[in-house]
Parts: sequence; structure tokens; C-alpha cells
Amino acid sequence: MSNNQRIGEHPPQPWRRVERIVGTVTIGYTILIGLIGWRILATIPVAQHPGLLRLLALSVALTLLVLGVIRFIVLRHLVVPLQRIADMDALTGLYRQGAFWSRLEQHMGEAAQSQQPLAFVFIDMDDFKQLNDTYGHLAGNAVLQAMGSLLRTHARQTDTVGRLGGEEFGWIMPGSSADDAFTAAHRLLAACQTWPIEAIAGWSFSAGIAGITGTEDESPSPWDIAREADHVLYQAKRAGKGRVGVATRFDNPPPS
Repeated sequence: MSNNQRIGEHPPQPWRRVERIVGTVTIGYTILIGLIGWRILATIPVAQHPGLLRLLALSVALTLLVLGVIRFIVLRHLVVPLQRIADMDALTGLYRQGAFWSRLEQHMGEAAQSQQPLAFVFIDMDDFKQLNDTYGHLAGNAVLQAMGSLLRTHARQTDTVGRLGGEEFGWIMPGSSADDAFTAAHRLLAACQTWPIEAIAGWSFSAGIAGITGTEDESPSPWDIAREADHVLYQAKRAGKGRVGVATRFDNPPPS
């Protein structure tokens, strides 16, 4: 696992400044109209105040409506699409590592609060460099795309799947025990091993599973979970690849 991207750290998002600018303009324009109205009221006869107040109120309402529509359009058609582009890996369609680690932190907080289990599956494709060298980078990219598609297919709607590096992937499974994650990872492994891509009959991966049961006195951090899963993944690699391991601390793991 790369240490270049810290867990929970999100890369700068300059388009978020657009959202803040629109909000600031809305507030500033409203204050400006209020000040102008106050100055006008201070310089005209009191008898004319009611009509002028109605005119000012209508102007403020229309201005806020127009600015509200502009803000909605900016959010809907600029900020949200750009946020999705920044969060998603173009090749696999999965979350990039920055957004993924942020979601792991969020899911773990929710799991600890609700005392529900959570599983984190750390996946590393086996012999991917050899696959690239043998079949070429285009075939390697096709395998990565297929891996992304299979992960999205096997993940539940509440799960989060991401690409964490070249051939490394992560799978967050809120509400899942070690048994649940172990079964799901093996189901994904079986699909990969029988999924043909051009001349490639299939491929395999090794995986490590760690997580929380929801009953811990002190819940581990996302970094602790990732490190445990990474350690179990390394053990699975050493044991012969194409295997799924579970951290012994996590919920009576099934045999690999």
C-alpha cells in the first residue's frame, strides 16, 4: 500500500471554490440590497416608506430566487460532475484512493457508532507484471477494466470499491462479518479465474480481510485496518497466491 496518499486525505478540489463564491455572492448581494434600501429609507419622507419597503422586499426575493437557481445549476452541472470525475478512476470506474480512504473513515465511524461490523478487503492481482509482459499493456488494461466491472457487480449497493494503486483494489463492506467478506471475496476470485479476456483465460488475486466487529472497547483506526489487511494479503501471497486470508483479530475468521 502506498504511503503517498494518507488515509482520509482528499486532494484539493478547486471547483469547490466556485460553490463558495456563488454562496458568498448571494449573501453579499442580499446585504448590499439591504444597505441600499436602508439608505433610501433614511432620505425619503416616512409616508413613502410602506410602498418602498414592498418594492425592496420584492427585489430581494427575486434576487435570491435568481441566485438560488444559479447556485443549483452550478452545483448540479459543474461541481457534482467534476467531483465525480475527481473521485473516480477513469480506467476501472472505481473510486480513486483519496476518495476511497475518506469513505473508509466515514464507514468505520458509522459502524462504531451503530455497533455494527465492517469488513475491509485488500486485493492485489497476482503476477500482473508478468501478464503485462506476456500479453501487452492493452491486454493488461482490459484485465483491470474487467476487474473493476466484476467488483462493481459483486459489491452491494452499500459497499464501496476502489482502485488503490496499479493493480491494488479495496472493498469496504459495512455490516459484514469476516465470514461474509470471506465468502464474497472467494466468489469474486472464482469469477476472475474463469473470466476470459482476449487470449487470457482468467486471472487471480490474493486478498487480505480485516475489520471491526462493532463490539470493540476501542475501535481501531482506518490505518490500523488497512495495515492488518495488507499484512494478511502479504501472507496469502507467500502461501501460494490465489488465496484469501483473514486477520486473526477479526471475528473468528474461516480457514483459508
